[in-house]
Amino acid sequence: MVIGVEAILIMALFAPVTQGVTTYNTGAGTLYTLKVVQDVTLEHSRNMNYLAYLLVSKHPQYPNKRSLVQFENLPSACPSSKVKSAKMYLYYVYAHKASWHSITTTPFIPRYMEVRLVKKAWKETQATRYKRYSYAYWSSPWLDLDGRDSEAVPQECTPVTIYPLRPSGFVEFDITYAVRSWRSGVPNYGLVIRATNELESGRGIRFASNAYRSSSRHAFARVLCG
Repeated sequence: MVIGVEAILIMALFAPVTQGVTTYNTGAGTLYTLKVVQDVTLEHSRNMNYLAYLLVSKHPQYPNKRSLVQFENLPSACPSSKVKSAKMYLYYVYAHKASWHSITTTPFIPRYMEVRLVKKAWKETQATRYKRYSYAYWSSPWLDLDGRDSEAVPQECTPVTIYPLRPSGFVEFDITYAVRSWRSGVPNYGLVIRATNELESGRGIRFASNAYRSSSRHAFARVLCG
């Protein structure tokens, strides 16, 4: 019973609240816009919540990078059975290489992006490549992908490709399954963003984080309910 109470307290502590959710009547259902409640890059053994970017994938001489993002809860007015679709939007800023690297050392290669539902609680002010928060570790560095720290299956069957010289702007990811899961009672611990070819030498992808100077480039999710 004690363990059960502790688990409930942890879930309550890390659960994102529903606040400021905007709605729009499409005529064919209600469209909810969900804001980010926390996000962070996992790269070093130190917390990187100060960054204006969410970093994804490795480039030469640097560690791998994955990022986490968590949105507000969908209001109870939209049950899981009514969720028609859900999309996440991340603002792609640019693909980065160290200034002293040549284009052959760090080429601009396509990056194949995927997102997975996170299964454990984390804090943006404490999470690192090793830790979820100050006194709890990931099952393996950068968050395990075999079903312990995140679901073993990505949200979409086909990764979203960031091609060389893709213009900056919002990139769409389908997160319908995740939103339906959260509304069905699965704890909302957000999503992990990674590249399937993250260890291949090339430029690293940079999305705008919630610390980015322009709020118009912050991530958001849109859920159609009807």
